[in-house]
Amino acid sequence: MRKVTIKFQDVATELAQINTLRDDVMERAFGALEKQHASLATMLVQSLRDRDRAVRWMCRHQSAFDGRTAYELLADGEADTVWDEIALMGDAPAVARSSAVRMAY
Repeated sequence: MRKVTIKFQDVATELAQINTLRDDVMERAFGALEKQHASLATMLVQSLRDRDRAVRWMCRHQSAFDGRTAYELLADGEADTVWDEIALMGDAPAVARSSAVRMAY
């Protein structure tokens, strides 16, 4: 039987490339969110107090979303569920959230 040798430098290089691509996609997706759902994006950044954290949060599989990402919920027309979770995370007043949802549609 032939022994397979893994070149860990190649693995490290490939992982770095994948991470760079992933970061780029996450950033472009959040840029699109800022244009299409500006108030949601703004409230999320305010709730998490950091734009980079908001970018990552949108892509993270959430137990509150049954293992889906916030982008998946938006794609399925479930923006209210995303709004509700953001309201729970931060100091987002329900009145501000409700008016922002109406403005988004």
